[in-house]
Amino acid sequence: MGHPRPLVRVATTLVFCAALTMPGPGPLSSPPAAASSASTGAQEDRPWTDRSLSPEERAGLLLEAMTLDEKIGMLHGTIGAPVPTTGYIAPIRRLGVPGVTMTDGPAGVRNGQKATEMPAPVAQAASFDTDTARQYGRAVGREARARGQSQVFGPGTNIQRVPVGGRNFEYYSEDPYLAGTMAGADTTGIQSEGVIATVKHFAANNQETDRMTVSADIDERTLHEIYGTPFDLAVRQGRPGSVMCSYNRVNTVYACSNARTLRTMLRSRFGFDGYVVSDYPSTHATSDLAAGLNVELPLSFWVNPLSVRAALHSGDLTRQDIDQRVREVLTVLFRFGLFERNGTATSPLDEAAGNAAAQHSAEQGAVLLKNDDDALPLTGSADDIAVIGSAASGSAQGGGSSKVDALSKDTALDAVKRRAGGSAHVTYHDGSFAGAAADAAKSADVALVFAHDKEEEGSDRSSLSLPDGQDELISKVAAANPETIVVLQTGAPVLMPWLPKVKSVLETWYPGARGGAATSRLLWGDVNPSGKLPQTFPAREDEVPASTEAQYPGVNGTAHYSEGVDVGYRWYDKTHTKPLFPFGHGLSYSTFRYSDLRLEHGSGGPDDSVGLSFTVTNTGKRAGSEAAQVYVAKPDTGADSPPRELGGYRKVHLAAGESKHVRVSVDPRQLSYWDTGAHEFRVRQGEYGIAVGSSSRELPLSASYLVRAD
Repeated sequence: MGHPRPLVRVATTLVFCAALTMPGPGPLSSPPAAASSASTGAQEDRPWTDRSLSPEERAGLLLEAMTLDEKIGMLHGTIGAPVPTTGYIAPIRRLGVPGVTMTDGPAGVRNGQKATEMPAPVAQAASFDTDTARQYGRAVGREARARGQSQVFGPGTNIQRVPVGGRNFEYYSEDPYLAGTMAGADTTGIQSEGVIATVKHFAANNQETDRMTVSADIDERTLHEIYGTPFDLAVRQGRPGSVMCSYNRVNTVYACSNARTLRTMLRSRFGFDGYVVSDYPSTHATSDLAAGLNVELPLSFWVNPLSVRAALHSGDLTRQDIDQRVREVLTVLFRFGLFERNGTATSPLDEAAGNAAAQHSAEQGAVLLKNDDDALPLTGSADDIAVIGSAASGSAQGGGSSKVDALSKDTALDAVKRRAGGSAHVTYHDGSFAGAAADAAKSADVALVFAHDKEEEGSDRSSLSLPDGQDELISKVAAANPETIVVLQTGAPVLMPWLPKVKSVLETWYPGARGGAATSRLLWGDVNPSGKLPQTFPAREDEVPASTEAQYPGVNGTAHYSEGVDVGYRWYDKTHTKPLFPFGHGLSYSTFRYSDLRLEHGSGGPDDSVGLSFTVTNTGKRAGSEAAQVYVAKPDTGADSPPRELGGYRKVHLAAGESKHVRVSVDPRQLSYWDTGAHEFRVRQGEYGIAVGSSSRELPLSASYLVRAD
């Protein structure tokens, strides 16, 4: 009796090479196979089918009936799904255990079939609105279920540590609180459709350069406050069924082999009760199961009957390890009702609903960065419009496992033509020759220049500049036409050497299936921009928190996170560095006034929330929405803290001239710091600053709050 180990090695080599050419999970081959039948009720020989029992009780009963090989089969992926998938756990038909189909999904379903191309996930965070994130998640979950998928690989929850990060477009923010609350809301939306969400990539997967081997060297406080907090919040607020561990190492130990992150942090401290799947392929030993990994994907490189038996014999694994990992998987499958339905059943996609969700997210997340002389919104006087740039006739999208095969899409050029009306004269130049584009724009009433960057899984950007000569294009068009408006389709910050020369800049991120319609509605004021920057836009290439080679991309295989907790706007505030645009910045076609800040209590204990209220007034002539932000300044005792940290936010819609009383509660966690001596979050005694306003640098209201001893 033996297992053909050489075949395992060959398979590993083949899949690893595929991962290099097509980053991250991708569609697996799917030969026809019969779907497992759903259990319809309690059966005498299958007591785990009793729906009156809890998922945990049912999992325990089923576990007792499983052979070792059947248990091992639940702990690795395979091929042979009855529908197109990017990952698959085979069913156990003897026991009625369903197969688990998995699809990529941070920006829409990606399983080899067409689906709605959602805006880049960063647009969710830019909305500063958890309702928008939940709607986004529901749309993805709905389409995943219609495609016969049990599990979605998303949301992406990593911190945008370096502005050139290749996957920043599919992550939320440089701020852990904003990232975590958005991930929790997106997770809730996905799982409301009966589909398992997979929060990823845990942990400290913050660069694509050397992502499969680099070690993130992070001190304990920074690991918990910055890089652990988004996952902690997502777990507590969304209760995801799954988490994906990452390729990289955390303090020299590979993330999928790391008991400190997977067991101590994720399960014990965050309270995660789902199962952990690996990135593709990010496993390094059969003993990863003991460290906290549940499912090796995409295939069985280290987790197979031969290797598991060898690990049991050597003591690297115990039977209890195997049983616990299987129990955790089965409990989630029972919790999501997969035993009671055919999870691979398919149905037609609701294209209209998907497009509506995509357009709503694009409109809510767009950020008006600059608007001199009220150049926007466009009016009826703009009869001669020059549209410049190839991005206007396409739709920028991030590359890799978030790149969706779009069911349908529109373009900004077509949408502008429709919105401008038949009497308007709209010309187009793709911008391939800057001089010719400038000539085309010279006589127009307004020039709309569409620009894009290129971001993808597997590589970071080489710089913060726009690629392919687009900076020169914008500069020449602006010199030819003083009424130049720039529409950005980027997933992250870019430098803007042309900024003083243009009237307006509208950041639309990667706007998705209805990006054209959303953009035209924003340009003409049918929708009032209300997005805010979830990440700081630097003024210079070298004015970033991780500016040395040792910090990024690292030396000798290690990236030193020596900036500590001073990530993003925290670093800009602490070093008094002026960014191009600060975190939380975003203009409107309206103006808003903040007043009447009141604390419900002037003091409290370390376990008390800070309740506060204030008034926001729309002082403009248009209805609009404002994302009010609350920041906390902690006392500098016990640990050095940033000047301010986001503690809460609330988006409020106001008619012209309307005032609303807004209440926000700051959780004690947002007042805390990680105490490395006690190995826990603690709230210090002392005076805390509470500030409220429209961005991290525009905070007109302030108050003091005292934390007393218990």
